[in-house]
Amino acid sequence: MSSRLDEIARRKERLIAQCARERDEISAAFGQIRSPFELGWLVLALSRSLKAHPIVTAGISSLLASGYAGKLLRTAGEGLNLWRLILPLWLWWKKKR
Repeated sequence: MSSRLDEIARRKERLIAQCARERDEISAAFGQIRSPFELGWLVLALSRSLKAHPIVTAGISSLLASGYAGKLLRTAGEGLNLWRLILPLWLWWKKKR
């Protein structure tokens, strides 16, 4: 009877180890496809918000239609370029300290 219980305990340990390996494999596979899911959730949340708030949607569409959005995007692009210039200096300064 004791050998039977030992066999059951060893089998249980093997199954636990196998489950741990499979969880790691699933986690790694999901890590590779997580980014598209995150983007999908963002788009879904944005679309639900716009659907729930039609006045905000109308304001955004009028902003895009008026041409003012192009000026805002150009300004944002210039800010991004400035950040690209400042970031290496900032990192160097923090590393120096």
